[in-house]
Amino acid sequence: MQQQHAPVHRDRYVPARTNEGWGAAAATVLLAVILIIGATVIHNRTYKHPTDPGWRATGSQPASSVPRGH
Repeated sequence: MQQQHAPVHRDRYVPARTNEGWGAAAATVLLAVILIIGATVIHNRTYKHPTDPGWRATGSQPASSVPRGH
């Protein structure tokens, strides 16, 4: 007859690595800040309010050919 052996207990605890991922988080935040700054700079350089006298729609007359006094 074969002998039955009891299984040997092996500790399977794996400690959590909770300090990983900070580099990816920092890169994501840095990218977001760079994109926000870039969008703000582009907006400030190119945006004209529709009531701005220098603003013209595509296909409209150039500002130099619009008659004054109307």
